[in-house]
Amino acid sequence: MAGPDGLVFNEYQLRLDACARTEPGTYFALSPAGGLGWSVGAALGAKLAAPDRFVVATIGDGGFIFANPTACHWAAEAHELPILMVIFNNARYGAVRNATLSMFASGAAGRDNGLGLADLSPSPPFERYAQAHGAFAARVEQPADLPAVLAAARDAVLKEKRHALVNVITPY
Repeated sequence: MAGPDGLVFNEYQLRLDACARTEPGTYFALSPAGGLGWSVGAALGAKLAAPDRFVVATIGDGGFIFANPTACHWAAEAHELPILMVIFNNARYGAVRNATLSMFASGAAGRDNGLGLADLSPSPPFERYAQAHGAFAARVEQPADLPAVLAAARDAVLKEKRHALVNVITPY
């Protein structure tokens, strides 16, 4: 999907076997210096530095909220930075849930499956934020639909020179 020279900024559990990177310097993951929302800003900066490269940001829905979606889409549109954003949307802060359960699984947190401070439902319609800024935007709820939607998003970025967002609804 990203091609051998594409740049991937991953802030989620993207499986590299599904997105093999064969060229050095084409895959970047969250470091201790980063934080929630890091991948989209990093991808926008990379597109500024390498305007001819295909750039992808993968992020969870909680991380995308921290990234400030309106600011991300505004920057992509205003500065003509056609990148692809892929959101893995499970309607919860996974890191918060996991940390809570690791410490308090036997208490009230465990009884509500760690969702007390991690539940993000109802999930924002992230694709609508993107549409408001002229982006290609899609919501994917069925796994079989994902390849065609990703191909259309890639075409929007490469051929139409506009940013794209794919909101992938995932089970936890």
